[in-house]
Amino acid sequence: MRRILLALALLLTLGGCAREKVILSPEDLRGSKIGVLTGLAHRQELQQAFPDATLMHFEDLSLMCMALQGNRIDALVCLEPGLDWLLENYPGFTSLPGLDIRDSVCVAFQPDGTALVEAFNAFLAGSRSDGSLAQMEANWFGPEAPHTFYHAHTREGEPLRVGIEVGQSGLTVMEDEEETGFEPELMRRFADFLHRPVHFIEMTGTGMIPALASGRVDALVDAITPTPERSESVLFSNPYYSCQLQLVVRDPGAVRAVQSQSFGEVLRTNLLDEGRLGMILNGLWITLLIMFCSVLFGSILGALLCWMLLGKSRFLKGFAHGYCEIIEGIPIVVLLLFMFYVVFAATPVTAVTVAIITYSLHFAAGACESFHNGIESVPHGQFEGGLALGLTQFETLRFVVLPQAARQILTLFKGKSVALIENTAIVGFIAIQDLTKVTDIIRTQTYNALIPLLVAGILYFLLARLIGWSIDKLGDYLLKK
Repeated sequence: MRRILLALALLLTLGGCAREKVILSPEDLRGSKIGVLTGLAHRQELQQAFPDATLMHFEDLSLMCMALQGNRIDALVCLEPGLDWLLENYPGFTSLPGLDIRDSVCVAFQPDGTALVEAFNAFLAGSRSDGSLAQMEANWFGPEAPHTFYHAHTREGEPLRVGIEVGQSGLTVMEDEEETGFEPELMRRFADFLHRPVHFIEMTGTGMIPALASGRVDALVDAITPTPERSESVLFSNPYYSCQLQLVVRDPGAVRAVQSQSFGEVLRTNLLDEGRLGMILNGLWITLLIMFCSVLFGSILGALLCWMLLGKSRFLKGFAHGYCEIIEGIPIVVLLLFMFYVVFAATPVTAVTVAIITYSLHFAAGACESFHNGIESVPHGQFEGGLALGLTQFETLRFVVLPQAARQILTLFKGKSVALIENTAIVGFIAIQDLTKVTDIIRTQTYNALIPLLVAGILYFLLARLIGWSIDKLGDYLLKK
C-alpha cells in the first residue's frame, strides 16, 4: 500500500509540473492541441483556421473540459449556447474571440420520413412568424435567461420518439431527471403541433444514426449540422438554430478559485443534488440485473454447448466449436449494436432485454470454455473407472468428474464473470441508463468528471470483488461435499 501511495504521489507531482501554455489570442494556438467533439462538422474549417494545430477528438464534452483543465489540450471548441453552461461550471475557463465559423443545426429524420420533415418545417416557419421561436431562445440563452420548463399538452396517441443526447451542446440539459433546454422544448412544441405525445430516448452520439436508420426513433435532435455526406443517409429539416462556434481556453487568474472548492461541496453537487444518488442507485440496479441474468442464462447455454463438445456427434461438436470461435472473435460492443439495431430493430423488445440476450450469448462461449477445459483436465481414466463401477455417463460426470474439475472450472468461470461485469459498461450505446451511463449524464450536468468516474470505478470494483468472493465461497462449499 505504501508503494502505491508513493507512486500516486509521484504521478500527481509530475502532472502538476506540466508547463501551462498561456493563450491570449488565436495566434497563440499555433502548434497547439485543440479539442473538438467527434461529431463536429467543421473540422476542415478549423484546420484551415489553425493549420499548425492538432485537432483532438473527444466523445464527451465533460471529458474534453477535464483535458483542458489538466493541460492535455490548449483549447476546446463548443457551440455558443454551451459557452454559458461551461463557464458557469468552469470558472477557470474563458472564451477567446476571433473564431469566425458559424454553425446551423437541424433535426434529422428517417430517410422515408418526408411527411415528418414537411410538418416540422411548417411548424418551424409558424414558430418564427408568431415569435414563439424567439421566445424559446430568450428563455434558454443568455446569462439572465429564466429557463422556464415547457410542459407538453398532448398526452394520448402514438408517441413521437426523439433521440437526444444530454449536455454536449448546451441546447439540451437534464434537470430533476427530465430532459430540458431549448431542443427538448422545441420537440415538445412540435409534438403538440402534431397532436402526439413525445418520448425522449437518451443515447450516445455514436448510436444515434443506427437508431434512426433501424426505426428505433423517429427523429434526432443533438445540434446536428447537415452535410452532403450525412444527407445521403438521413433527411434534414430546415435549420432551427444558428450560432457562432466558440474557442475556450484556460484563464490562469481563475484556476486557484476552482481548485479551492470544498470537497464536500463537490460531493454534494455530484451525488445529492437533483436526485443524482437515486439515479446512481437505479443505474446500479440495471447493471446488476443485466449481469446476473446474463450469467444465469449464459451458464445454462454454456453447459449445453459443452455437452455438445463432449458428445459423439461431429455436427454438434462443429456447431459448438464454431459458435465459440465466432462469438469470442467479435467485440462485444459490435455484437451489442448488431443485435439492437439489426436483429431486434423492428421488434418491441426493450433495450435491457436485448442487452441480456447479447451478454448471455457472449458469456455462453466463455462458460463453455470454462466447463470444457475443467472437465478435460480430469484424466480420462477417471471417467472409464466410473463406468466400470456401473455408473451411468451422467452419474459418472456428476459424482466422479465434476468434483475433481470444480476448482479449475470455478477459477476460469470467475474470470469470465468479472470480465462480464466490466463489459456491461458499454450498454449505454443502446440507450440503457446503467451505472456508467448515469455517471456520464451526471458529468454532463456538473462538468465534473472526477467524482462520477470515481464512484463508478469504486462500485464496479466492489461488484467484481463480490462476485469473485461468491464464486470462491461456492467452490469451497462444493469441495467440502
